[in-house]
Amino acid sequence: MKQNEMQQLIELVKKYARPLEMARINYLFFDGSQEDVLEELSKFQNEDGGFGHALEPDLWNPNSTPIQTWYAITVLRTLNLKRSQPIILKILNYLESSFDQLYMTWQRLVPSNDNYPHAPWWTYKEEIATFNPSASIAGFVIRYAHPLSEVYKQAFYIVDYAVKSLRFTDTVLEVHELRSILDMANDLLNSHHAGLITDEVKKNLIHQIETSLEKDSSKWFSSYCVKPSALIKAHPSIGSDTFKDLMVQEFELALNSRDENGVWPITWQLDRYPEAFEIASKNWMGIIGYDYLALMLHYEYIKK
Repeated sequence: MKQNEMQQLIELVKKYARPLEMARINYLFFDGSQEDVLEELSKFQNEDGGFGHALEPDLWNPNSTPIQTWYAITVLRTLNLKRSQPIILKILNYLESSFDQLYMTWQRLVPSNDNYPHAPWWTYKEEIATFNPSASIAGFVIRYAHPLSEVYKQAFYIVDYAVKSLRFTDTVLEVHELRSILDMANDLLNSHHAGLITDEVKKNLIHQIETSLEKDSSKWFSSYCVKPSALIKAHPSIGSDTFKDLMVQEFELALNSRDENGVWPITWQLDRYPEAFEIASKNWMGIIGYDYLALMLHYEYIKK
């Protein structure tokens, strides 16, 4: 992509970006700082250390929830932070208190979701514990928490179970569970538990990615399906070299699949909440735009 085309794309994304995504773009491409990103992110954090307030734009619950805290974690992963950062310490406190001891997990859904505008998949119901988002959360905890802390022990239970599952079965995971486990595995590779992610485990994960991807690329931007960027969030990371050609193909298709405003619309609706959806859809345009810009930069498809 030519420099002027990249600048034009950045400006188009900025038109829809929340202050948080604006700060992330400025940090990625210009002279913005980590502190600017943390300041914007902290506006979604509650006193208990968890996150709410529609940080995940399809979930308007202002109360702290594990899923919105997980979303905050995905932002923090893009920053090179020290363990002592206050925002991380508060998250760890929240995660310790919100861990479900009965199911040994962080629950994806909470009852208070139903009191606020939300997508159908955030409506509360009792669920069997899954790796979504617990494995991703657990990887972050292992990377940042003190090994003797209670939250570390909670996280390691999930990590141990997830790694054993990968070692002893090749059953194809549901895609959101796979995304969560990939987050976990990449975190572990940056921790003193890197040895848990053996070549055997990496091979299984790459097989899982290959199996989960939508093979018909014509559907990538016309329906809700699994594109390479749904599972590969950074480069280098597990699978990012293996599927590099597909990722570049996605970049090229993405640039030719923008709407009349020059950005990427979402492929789902919040039918019960049209006013909330109007706001959420614009927020997502900024988020999707940021995610593509970041991945393109990681792959050197574009340069600063």
